[in-house]
Amino acid sequence: MSNNRHYIPVKCRYLDYRLPDGHVIFLPLIHVELSSDTETLTTIGLLDSGATNSFIPYEIADILGIIPEQPACTDVETAGGSCSFIQASLKKLSLLAGGRQYSEFPTIRILIPSQERDLPYVILGRDYVFKRFHITFKENINKFELCHHKIANQRH
Repeated sequence: MSNNRHYIPVKCRYLDYRLPDGHVIFLPLIHVELSSDTETLTTIGLLDSGATNSFIPYEIADILGIIPEQPACTDVETAGGSCSFIQASLKKLSLLAGGRQYSEFPTIRILIPSQERDLPYVILGRDYVFKRFHITFKENINKFELCHHKIANQRH
């Protein structure tokens, strides 16, 4: 990957997500690759400007083998109320665009629900992605743009 590749703005369309009741909604979802010391998997993540932290579903953390044997739990206020989460680390989180790695975040802190809960996808909060990129949500056309802060600051 070229060092400047992640400076090129990436435009993405919202992906459709089917709710349990069958309704389809469109969300700012992006393909991500998650890596631990032993496993790597590709899934989707929600760009959530309302989330302070980033989260991964319990099932994905289990597959990656990152749930500590003696977990350190922390209570987090969520839109659904206070919940207990396990603190863990990912070896690497990569954003994918067009099937290729666009940007990577090595050794990041992640939160995992302390028990299996209905967390349907990775939640990308303001702790990592939003600090590197200016993100513009275009709700009226179901698209978003990621622009590296170094480029975005030159535009303004």
